[in-house]
Amino acid sequence: MLGRVLVVDDEKLTRETLALALGDEQFEVVTATNGFEAIARMEETPADVVVTDLRMPSMDGLTFQGIVRERWPEVAVVFMTAYGSVSSAVSAMRAGAADYLTKPLNADELVIRVRRLVERRRDREEIARLRAASSAAARTPGPVFRSAAMVAVFEQAAAVAPTDATVLIEGETGCGKDVLARHIHQSSERAAGPYVAVNCAELNPNLIESELFGHEAGAFTGAARARQGRFEAAAGGTLLIDEVDDLPREIQVRLLRFLHDRSFERVGSSKTQRGDVRVICATKQSLDALVRAGQFRADLYYRIHTIHLTLPPLRGRREDILPLAEHFLQRFSAQRKAATPEMTPEALECLWAHDWPGNVRELEHAIEHAVMFARGGRIEPAHLPQHVRGAAAPPLVELHLEGVERVDMNALLQDTERRLFDWALSRTAGNQARAADRLALSRTTLRSRIAALRGAAAVDDVASETAD
Repeated sequence: MLGRVLVVDDEKLTRETLALALGDEQFEVVTATNGFEAIARMEETPADVVVTDLRMPSMDGLTFQGIVRERWPEVAVVFMTAYGSVSSAVSAMRAGAADYLTKPLNADELVIRVRRLVERRRDREEIARLRAASSAAARTPGPVFRSAAMVAVFEQAAAVAPTDATVLIEGETGCGKDVLARHIHQSSERAAGPYVAVNCAELNPNLIESELFGHEAGAFTGAARARQGRFEAAAGGTLLIDEVDDLPREIQVRLLRFLHDRSFERVGSSKTQRGDVRVICATKQSLDALVRAGQFRADLYYRIHTIHLTLPPLRGRREDILPLAEHFLQRFSAQRKAATPEMTPEALECLWAHDWPGNVRELEHAIEHAVMFARGGRIEPAHLPQHVRGAAAPPLVELHLEGVERVDMNALLQDTERRLFDWALSRTAGNQARAADRLALSRTTLRSRIAALRGAAAVDDVASETAD
């Protein structure tokens, strides 16, 4: 079930009609004839959303709303009202109602609004759950995820962490390869040792060998004194070689040797050293493809490919967007010594709709931008970077009427409606429930409109045969 909805109205036909429309959309629906009965229903099992008439005998809608707001403040109340009572509904909105609809009701519109209110409540509950997580976890940030894809990756990581096996982590830039590598280190028996990370893409190609293995004084121009390399710095711990796909081929040979017998020499030295280091490699490209292209050594690839973990991009695990956003909100608010602000549903929708080509790193920067511009207030879409908010969407339908003198509007609307139905059904393998959701319609309305279009087509065929 999508959520629980309580419908309150003294008119039996209204209650049954709304219960049927909401039930068709997988909501659990309970009904009540008046405010007193509705309160009893709420005491049994609180609803996510209450849909109530504004004018009812024995207890009017405003009084009922006040009781709901006092006892169940997290429950959204939607009022139904006659057109002439809109001013009363507006007063109810000011008193805390979530929405109102005028009678006669449009069942499709009601379903859409109830669904949004339930989704927003789920978002608020998730944010509250995240904020209720231990403050210790906030002080010592760990991996943040909720998606099944990431659960699977970290289950694999947990299995290999206690070993000293070399691990290859593959994933797009910014998707959290360093976070996963650090988690493996902290979950291993080397956790008390150092964790050292080096990004090959950020290093001068002429100095990568020195950075990794160190050098002796005078080994090359500018080497005024001896320097320890990353392998020595990581002794007893873990070394992450990030962007290993950018490692020059001549350095690939030295890395292969170290992985084979744990030995190396500093640049400019003939003294062989041994290193007690666990190596984790990370790549933004497919090393298999680079091997086939002759750009990466096959023997090194097979050596570091012992354990292969793949991090999915953020666009492929959207369930992680909300917890990650909340994590970054807390972090940047703490840095500014301010309370963690709320994000409006509209801002959350922007985060959800964006494709995040820069992955988690892009989301982190977007939240930092929002916290800075919100200045302690609620985060609105306007506080997010422009590219996250998105440009104005192009019109879905365009009319080309240049030179046209007359239009059969009914035929045009029927043709457009038919094309929309074909579009939705083709993308849902003919599943009418999912197609209706894509069109923001109820399933019953979709079925009735399709039937009406088929009937109109049959009438046109008969008329055409008669004319012939």
